[in-house]
Amino acid sequence: MREFSFDDFLQAKAFIDDVSQICESQQHHAELHFGWGYAVVETFSHDTNSITQRDIDLANAINALGV
Repeated sequence: MREFSFDDFLQAKAFIDDVSQICESQQHHAELHFGWGYAVVETFSHDTNSITQRDIDLANAINALGV
């Protein structure tokens, strides 16, 4: 889980939209939560009940957004 900070609601939503596109492209869908000035991304592979390489790859792609 990682929390990201933003200046306002629209920046947080734009980030969530970007993360959503990454999740779709990787066919691995994170739990996403956001509100005014923040977004939280949680990755976990429910089928294995653990963190897998898919979660690491997804987290790296999200980190590459540079937020």
